[in-house]
Amino acid sequence: MKTNRNIIVSISAIVVILIGIALLFPAREKQSAPKNIIYLIGDGMGFGQISTLIMEHAVNGEACTSSQIDRIQHMGMATTYSANSKVTDSAAGGTALATGEKTNNGTVGLNPSGDTLSSVLAEAREMGKSTGIVVNTAILDATPAAFYAHVEKRSQWEEIAMQLIRTGYDLLIGDGLKYFNQRTDSLDLTEVFTANGYVFYDSTDVLTVSQPADKLLALADFKEVLPQTVEKALSWLGQKENPEGFFLMIEEARIDGHGHNNDVRGLMDEMEIMDKVMKVVLDYADAHPETLVIITADHETGGVNMGYDGRPFFSTTGHSGTVVPVFAYGPGAENFTGLIDNTGIPERLRSLMAW
Repeated sequence: MKTNRNIIVSISAIVVILIGIALLFPAREKQSAPKNIIYLIGDGMGFGQISTLIMEHAVNGEACTSSQIDRIQHMGMATTYSANSKVTDSAAGGTALATGEKTNNGTVGLNPSGDTLSSVLAEAREMGKSTGIVVNTAILDATPAAFYAHVEKRSQWEEIAMQLIRTGYDLLIGDGLKYFNQRTDSLDLTEVFTANGYVFYDSTDVLTVSQPADKLLALADFKEVLPQTVEKALSWLGQKENPEGFFLMIEEARIDGHGHNNDVRGLMDEMEIMDKVMKVVLDYADAHPETLVIITADHETGGVNMGYDGRPFFSTTGHSGTVVPVFAYGPGAENFTGLIDNTGIPERLRSLMAW
């Protein structure tokens, strides 16, 4: 009898321990995983630019409103140095955000040894997700190119355009038409895209289309209509009703230029556009709770800070090496808090996509 009691006591103790472990470490299946991912990058957007936006909303004459940042509970910050410099450029910064690996300034989608790197957007497509890129600059520029191209020099725009054909991404929206149809090799890549099943638009008239064909290429000046473009892209991707969801990469690229030019008014206006884009993606996430939104930057530009007069001022016309914000909203957002390196963002996205 004593032996039986000892066995029962031992089993009970083991059960208690196992229950405790289960409570401390919940089952993998119970953790939330996103179906859709929206990756919004503000080119050149550091904490100074974010502070400018927040202050313009919080202290603006008699009208005091909240910026979209107020809606976000999970926040972190990311280091941005490249493989060969404390201060990154968009090519190396974009590559880190797209692939999770460092490279040298000026290089897109290759590591310092020249090896090809895979982006999280390409991997999302391989997993069966619908995929898209929306930018208010040339779709061949360094940051968007890092999500599909592999070149030694970011200036190789004709080669980058050629590589874009091979992606198979569903939605491609940006500028840079002349590198597709006015090339030195006399090729018209828009014809190649249409032969591959894409519907091609060369104007912003695409935004009047309620439901495009299966694949879309739009090359025009979308600088002033980025919020509407993003809203359309999300609607189109949602209409696909892909059970695997989608991955949309968005770049608000013009913050960077105003930093380089030390343009106070332009910076303030561009951050307002960024705020409108954030509203579009956060509203979409609220309406579709299976959507994770990541908002960050490839680097900071201009060394922006808030002056005593309440206006932003600049300390450089170049990039700076300061940390940049990371905002996360939706399922899995808790994984993007604290201090991380920019390479850690795609690493965490990969982990979430693997659930």
